[in-house]
Amino acid sequence: MDLTTTYLGLKLRTPLVPSASPLSEDLDKIKKMEQAGASALVLYSLFEEEIEAVPPECRVGPTAYLEHIAEAKRSVAIPIIASLNCTTLGSWLSYARRIAEAGADALELNIYKIPTRTEVTGNTIENIYIDTVRSVRAATKIPLAVKLSPYFSSFANMAASLNATLRQRPRDWFYRARPS
Repeated sequence: MDLTTTYLGLKLRTPLVPSASPLSEDLDKIKKMEQAGASALVLYSLFEEEIEAVPPECRVGPTAYLEHIAEAKRSVAIPIIASLNCTTLGSWLSYARRIAEAGADALELNIYKIPTRTEVTGNTIENIYIDTVRSVRAATKIPLAVKLSPYFSSFANMAASLNATLRQRPRDWFYRARPS
């Protein structure tokens, strides 16, 4: 049976793509996932706020994450998709470029903006998402996936807005709702 599929423009032998999780922190587990049939892998997310909060105590710093991408690429034949969550546009751009340079085949933008100020409108938050995606797309050439929360006033409209933002390269984006 032919299970080949395309995800983010990457031709995959099966649709089995393990999502970001602690399993991807260990190279041996990455190899086992490939042996078990995974045809691509999304690495655990690099979180800017963890790095910025207490750098010596963060779970993983950017240098270690970039080295992990390169090691995973050398260890398996399947595409490696990095995952990134940042709080500032400058960091989105800097880390996304570095992740692409490290050899990631694609990048999942793990965008999660929690509005805490009452004067910030839903439209403002949605525009931040769109501007982030547009800016990262312009800064990198690797395919992008966009991981979104389901908490938009109109999820379908938000998805359409992101699609319009990336219309030049429509195969490069994908949205996935977080479990509620």
